[in-house]
Amino acid sequence: MIDRFVLPVGLIVAASAGSLAAQPYLGDVTRWTTQDALDPIPAGGVVFVGSSSIRRWEQLTRDFNDYRVVQRGFGGSQLEDLNFWVNELVLSYQPTAVVVWSGTNDLSSGEPAMEVFNDYLTFVGLVQAQQPNVEIFYLGVTPTPANDSTTIERDTANGLIEAETLTDPRQHYIDLPTPFYALNPPADPDFTALYVDPVHLNRAGYDLWTTIVRPAVEAVVPPNRVFTPNPLTLQPGEVLYFDFGPSNAQDGTPTVGPDANGNVWNNWVPAEGGVAINAGEHIGDLVDSTGANTDIGVVITGGFISNGLVNGGLTSPDPALLGDLAVATATQDYFYSEADDLNGGGNDDVPGGFMLTGLDPSFVYEFTFFGSRTLGSEVRETEYRVFGATEGVAVLQTTGPGLGNDGVYNGNDDSAAVISGIVPDEFGQVFVDLTLKRGLFAYINAMRVEVVPLAVAASPVDAVVDTGGTLSFSGEIVGSLPGISLRWERDGVPLVDDGRITGSTTSALTIANATVLDSGMYRLVATASGETVESGIAIGGVRLPGGDGSDFNNDGTVDTQDVIDFLQAVE
Repeated sequence: MIDRFVLPVGLIVAASAGSLAAQPYLGDVTRWTTQDALDPIPAGGVVFVGSSSIRRWEQLTRDFNDYRVVQRGFGGSQLEDLNFWVNELVLSYQPTAVVVWSGTNDLSSGEPAMEVFNDYLTFVGLVQAQQPNVEIFYLGVTPTPANDSTTIERDTANGLIEAETLTDPRQHYIDLPTPFYALNPPADPDFTALYVDPVHLNRAGYDLWTTIVRPAVEAVVPPNRVFTPNPLTLQPGEVLYFDFGPSNAQDGTPTVGPDANGNVWNNWVPAEGGVAINAGEHIGDLVDSTGANTDIGVVITGGFISNGLVNGGLTSPDPALLGDLAVATATQDYFYSEADDLNGGGNDDVPGGFMLTGLDPSFVYEFTFFGSRTLGSEVRETEYRVFGATEGVAVLQTTGPGLGNDGVYNGNDDSAAVISGIVPDEFGQVFVDLTLKRGLFAYINAMRVEVVPLAVAASPVDAVVDTGGTLSFSGEIVGSLPGISLRWERDGVPLVDDGRITGSTTSALTIANATVLDSGMYRLVATASGETVESGIAIGGVRLPGGDGSDFNNDGTVDTQDVIDFLQAVE
């Protein structure tokens, strides 16, 4: 066996160029490099690179949201594949650090520990020859339910690599195996509960990874993401539209603008139907509905597969049912995922997630997701979950017999999942995760993102108390306009704090020592920049001392209906 570590760098690069066409990962790498040219990634990030467990790590960018993460996982790869593509997948980003998960496929294919070790040495040599100050973190190969037969070689390879890292302050071994061994692999339920299949982790498994990997990285490389305000980002009341799906006549064409409503759309990069969209793929400079650049970007965090027209997208959307999302080129194609995070369930190889960058952390956003595929034999439901400084979730049935508005169409043609009140994290990022809740596939065809000027997030609820008790109401109004002022009204008249009434200009109102005169209809009103929104009405009732007719409708119960009947009687 040739020790590749001693080969000159120039020879390896030349060999790479000569055999480029034979590489099975050429398509994956080409998409990344093409997108990098169109949407350059700043130098100095942390590259996570390796095989499928890096590619499937959907929450990686959220787990490391204060780092500038570059996710470059290519499934089934071995260390020698990483060495082949080291220029494209590592060195081109001029990273501060690189985190490597590779070697498990090498061992499973029968490679001995020494060959894995030599391939690791080659990787270190290639990186340090051009960028000697890069911190290199190697994730020790863990046991899985499927790789018990490689235990001896695995432990040997891990031991050799760990010993090597002790000789160089720029190399670091992260001991993932020890906590996994502590769970008694390969069959202990506590161990198998971390896996979605015999090889790959589920979300709980990745959570364990994060508790080990993040502290190790942070001890050497402090968080390096800094929030820089985006002067072009969406402003209150502005909207962004996105069309997910392939870009060809057979599978689904891009949505060009303006559409019939005058809106301009964003589209994914040109792709064929049935093609995988991998974690780390990205586009930048999204435009708003007028076509103005927002400098907002989309990064795939968990892969999808693109599909559309020939496989049941909605080809004739009705504006009366879907409003501004009823654009045929946007609804006819889609991205889909099979991930349900269940062992023995769907195929989580394409987890289905993405993130938006360049948002404003002081704004509040509303996300609308449309998903549909017609199929008369199976009910399918998609969960959309949005993460930022706040979190929201909605479930949408996308597919099923007679699901359509007419009771005949076997797909979704009239509903969207709406998630309001989302505030980005402190770096202006929002993360979107799709999970299959029912059936075989989860879908996203189109997305609408709006910066909310003012909106009611929660209305007060009815309350009835005894005379002398305390009436309490709370509501929530969110928005991105500056200078929001709140006031509570009873029967349309603003309330004023007077010692008995407190919180009349806050989100929580309290009325102590309540009397019958405090009965009425309460609402929270917000005003900002000339806009006003009102919460729903809550009935406030005060019961008179017993036996005095407070059961206005004589139904044997004193409740808010008595208050409503009383108020209607005295109008």
